[in-house]
Amino acid sequence: MKCPHSTERERQERSDDNDSPGSSPGSSPGSSRGSSLVSSHEIKSIFAEQRDYLYWTSLVITGDDAIAKQAMVNASDLSASWSGVFRDWVIGWANHVTVQAAVRAVHDLISASAKRYSGSSCEASDYDVPSEVLSVVLSNDQIVSLRRVDPRDIVAALDPLARSALVLRGIQHASIADCALLLDVPRQIFADAYCQALRWNRERAAADLMVSGGVWPNLTPNT
Repeated sequence: MKCPHSTERERQERSDDNDSPGSSPGSSPGSSRGSSLVSSHEIKSIFAEQRDYLYWTSLVITGDDAIAKQAMVNASDLSASWSGVFRDWVIGWANHVTVQAAVRAVHDLISASAKRYSGSSCEASDYDVPSEVLSVVLSNDQIVSLRRVDPRDIVAALDPLARSALVLRGIQHASIADCALLLDVPRQIFADAYCQALRWNRERAAADLMVSGGVWPNLTPNT
């Protein structure tokens, strides 16, 4: 399942996601400069336009088609009720609230999968220092590559916590504090799950590289 995406929107989303996902739209001084507020109708239109992109994200997190679609509906309804979303941030906002809705929909599954992590094993085996995994995010090229993967393959390979960590930290570049808060798990448990997700994605990318003969980009530390 290849999910269509807009390169321009990907760049905008990467820039938007540098803001804290937990902050209110337009709360940053830079986000409101030269931008106007969007109407509820425009927000609904954005959700319709970005449907495939948002569905991929929601399905990766929830692992269920019906739950993923309902999360998108909930996110769209919630966004339409807001009156303070700036035009320059609206696509990033749509993606953020969709992730929030998807995570809430499978909160119990995420909590259950968190119990299977020790909070140390993955870090010790994959990285030189315990905190290294938390500084790693995916580059734009890696995000494009990952979004070409059928969500069902990701669901089959990773548990709900690892999938959510991959989306939040790997793709959205959310802060560690925001990730742990939204997922309601300790920082070290999050790190363990995220490490597992990165390992899977690294192995997947290496397998794709062998098939395509292309160049495999490195993971990018978020400095």
